[in-house]
Amino acid sequence: MMLNPPRSAHGLRLLGKAFSAPLVGASLLLGVSLTLGACVSTDEQGEPTSAVVDSAPRKAPVARPWTQDFREPAMLIANNVYIEGPQGLLDHIATRSLDEFHSYEAKTLPEGFCQTFKVLRPEAGVELRSYLDALELVIFNELIVIEKPGRLNVLVRAQGDAYWRDPVSGKEKRSFEINLEGIIEGPK
Repeated sequence: MMLNPPRSAHGLRLLGKAFSAPLVGASLLLGVSLTLGACVSTDEQGEPTSAVVDSAPRKAPVARPWTQDFREPAMLIANNVYIEGPQGLLDHIATRSLDEFHSYEAKTLPEGFCQTFKVLRPEAGVELRSYLDALELVIFNELIVIEKPGRLNVLVRAQGDAYWRDPVSGKEKRSFEINLEGIIEGPK
């Protein structure tokens, strides 16, 4: 009589050959195949159909009102960039971040949902790259994006040796601070 049967690496009691790995594996395989076989049915023509019935009607995703102001290619370069906008803002932003060179923090504030990206070692020369629709952003220190509730326009504030260029028209602007505003269009 064994008082303390040996245990597996997961702490389960090993009860001898009756529960050996091949037997357990075969039992699992049989159970999975029976379950999968039970999930298939056929229609009147004998064609396989899904056994899962989704009775809830699906609503098409509602397009949120958005601005057309950042649809044309442009570039904004600055030390720091702050972007705020309505719900849906995050659907229009893509940021490339490398853990070795950048930090990332996301938090909920009373004003809304805030994402902060920081360049850890500016001397390494690996800036943050981000896109707001077709507006390319190059940031040398910090990017803050805050999605706020309610209907408001999209504001982009670039500070610290800021430079903006529209490659289509050739227009450019250089200043300590550059502010861009995207007017939200669509039904209120």
